[in-house]
Amino acid sequence: MVTYNIRTFAFAILGLAFLTYGIIFLWTQNLDSIDFNKALTHISTTISINVVLWTLFINWCWKWRVFYPWLVPFPNLSGKWEGELKSNWKEKSLEPIPTEIKIKQTFFNIQLKIKTNESRSHSIGASFDIEKDRGLEQLIYSYMNTPKSSVRDRSEIHYGSTLLTFEGFKVNEMEGQYWTDRETTGEIKLKEKTLPNSTYPKVAVQWLNLPADM
Repeated sequence: MVTYNIRTFAFAILGLAFLTYGIIFLWTQNLDSIDFNKALTHISTTISINVVLWTLFINWCWKWRVFYPWLVPFPNLSGKWEGELKSNWKEKSLEPIPTEIKIKQTFFNIQLKIKTNESRSHSIGASFDIEKDRGLEQLIYSYMNTPKSSVRDRSEIHYGSTLLTFEGFKVNEMEGQYWTDRETTGEIKLKEKTLPNSTYPKVAVQWLNLPADM
């Protein structure tokens, strides 16, 4: 599983809280005559502001490259992917199956929707397995597959798991294997179809003075 830098994350939370409180305190207080009642009310204001900021981070701002890798240990895979499946189904010689995958990701959650000509799938659980020391950079997910009614006579609803490998933080290709409860396995290869939602905003690039292709 992915290892979050808990210590760094805790320092970031506390640091932002103290910074927010300090700014509010200096903005509203007369240092020659400190109002302690007002100082106490700053605590609730600080909490409210930090809740908003961390909500923004968890849902969107974690994608900013400035947080990689010291705070965010995994890549942003959000967006659309396309590729093909190669099954080992022995009853029939199958050509590679074109597939499309849509990935929706936040800091704490990742969801996948998979589409082929004959079926739709959605993930029921997904997580990263990243361990740099062992050379592991993987996305693992379990899914439920629902074939179209017109092919149910030869393809039933089933469950499976997929392991995709990637490299680095700027990912545009993934490949791996999948297994199903129908005792079939296969290979899957994917390429990024469109730029993911993580594409660094130009405004943010200019503000942080970072290269656009970082």
